[in-house]
Amino acid sequence: MATVLEAQASAPARANRRHISLLVVAHMANDAYHGFLSPMMPLLAQRLELSLSMVGLLSSAHGITADMGQLLFGYFSDRLRKGWLMALGPLCGALMAFMFFMPGFWPLFGLLLLAGVGSACFHPVASVLANQSAGSRKGLGVSLYISGGRLGMAVGASLATFLATRFGPDGVAFGAIPGLAFGSLLLFLSPPYRGDAARAHPNLIETLRSLRGVFRPLFRLWVVNFCRTSVTMTVNAFVPLFIVSTGGTIAQGGRTVALHLVAATAGGIYGGHLSDRLGRRSVTIVSLVLGTPLLVLAFLVPDPYRTLILMAAGASFYAQMGVSVTYAQEIAPAHAALVSSFMLGVMWFAAGGSMVVVGALADAFGLAGTLPVYCAVVGGTGLALSFGLPKFK
Repeated sequence: MATVLEAQASAPARANRRHISLLVVAHMANDAYHGFLSPMMPLLAQRLELSLSMVGLLSSAHGITADMGQLLFGYFSDRLRKGWLMALGPLCGALMAFMFFMPGFWPLFGLLLLAGVGSACFHPVASVLANQSAGSRKGLGVSLYISGGRLGMAVGASLATFLATRFGPDGVAFGAIPGLAFGSLLLFLSPPYRGDAARAHPNLIETLRSLRGVFRPLFRLWVVNFCRTSVTMTVNAFVPLFIVSTGGTIAQGGRTVALHLVAATAGGIYGGHLSDRLGRRSVTIVSLVLGTPLLVLAFLVPDPYRTLILMAAGASFYAQMGVSVTYAQEIAPAHAALVSSFMLGVMWFAAGGSMVVVGALADAFGLAGTLPVYCAVVGGTGLALSFGLPKFK
């Protein structure tokens, strides 16, 4: 009997495929609505007479609540441990479908803030559930979950583009239907959150004190992740405008972003698989080594080469995204939801804020002069810092 128990204890934990699959689909549903904004930005800019600085501010608006809110909800998720909180993501995100009903810049800004609250609830809980459901292959499991979000953004961009071109801008509102339906189902189908809420740290001060010993590697990983996310967010926010400014159409801009995100999905899955074999640090470095020059090159060549290179850059950069969450959870396993929100939410908020800077630079120097230089400088900074990350899987 002892031998059997020892063998069971030493056997690698098996992944719960049903839970992982549900989390991937849930992440697709949540992030699909964030994908609505980018391809519609040229139409919104024309209708509301927006400057590029205002475009950058709108691109960051969703993140003010969706991303910074994750830090707060991550802390409470470690205490409450309720899987049904995920349902608020697609339920609130569906508000994004009503963007063309907003009469001006500030009402649209407010709508994006409100839509982001659900995403702030969704991500900390879902990230931990993905880690718990992944078994011994946590890099692959979490990356599958993260890649569901990239695929969701691609689906959202494609759906918004189809609805706008088929029914006009106001027809984008039909896109709210699947989010409302699936979010309602998640209230009852969400995976259980394992662990005892009473074991969580009793207050925020003690939680922060317990993280002091791992702050330095966590912060370095966060900065590397910020650099990667800032340049990929630049693609999502400004490539449709860049394509239209060079004579392309709304449909071409939406298609390019969608293909970039589909390639990013594949890269994220394979990056997680490689990180289980080669280590999180190695995958992080290689993703930046390959992605940075590819992204710079994409702004210097015409289509169809631009789209193909953007797809390759997306696959390279996003190979690191899910890896960074697993990396952070391994650095601070007792605070998995909190560090996940730090690595995703706070980082996405900061990267979203950088879009205001990109927009202001583009107003001053033009999109063609700003985008390749910004991507080279910020991507190169992330690459340089990645060599100082801790060396463990």
